[in-house]
Amino acid sequence: MKNPLNICNKKILIVAEIGNNHEGNFNTAKELIKKAAECKVDAVKFQTFIPNLFYSISDKKKLKRLEKFKFSFQQFKKLAEIAKKKNLIFFSTPLDLVSAANLNKIQNVFKIASSDNNFFELIDLVSSYGKDLIVSTGYADLKLVKQIQKRVFNIWRKKKIKSNLAFLHCVSSYPTNFDESNIFTIKTLKQKIKKSIIGYSDHTKGIEACLLSVAMGSRIIEKHFT
Repeated sequence: MKNPLNICNKKILIVAEIGNNHEGNFNTAKELIKKAAECKVDAVKFQTFIPNLFYSISDKKKLKRLEKFKFSFQQFKKLAEIAKKKNLIFFSTPLDLVSAANLNKIQNVFKIASSDNNFFELIDLVSSYGKDLIVSTGYADLKLVKQIQKRVFNIWRKKKIKSNLAFLHCVSSYPTNFDESNIFTIKTLKQKIKKSIIGYSDHTKGIEACLLSVAMGSRIIEKHFT
């Protein structure tokens, strides 16, 4: 599917955020895709990173911990194939530039994590691929969200790209208390950020916040899955 986010015109896109919940076990990752398909979600999402791009090689303790969660590119390619056989959209969030370049070979939609929504070099690179793009807004204000939208649209206009850009309201605490989920922000984003899809990346327990987000106009739900 060239533009997976087109599905948002017809229904709510449900994303099972597997992230690193596989804890580095490839069989667990495959089982999570299987279970996500049984739950009738539309997409599964992972995270891709290269540990030594995050920490100095002298920080051996942190590198060792991150290495346990890392998959090779070939493993991600295999997971993408498994997801496709289950009729699921597959994508992984790149946390560095090298991972983004590798993922571009196997997925048609990208996600920028809240922690990277001011990592403009990564945003520019991913935008240049011309694929649908989702950005989480944790830590961001409206000024930054508008800045991201302008950057992405400028790149797409110069390259004559027609793709979908989505912003997911997100409160970056784990877990988020329901009364701190600030769901009405979705309504604000819909009013202030035109020409983009608005959704919700949920860190609360239960599904109540997700249901309310749809009432506020969310077209994408991303929920942590394990």
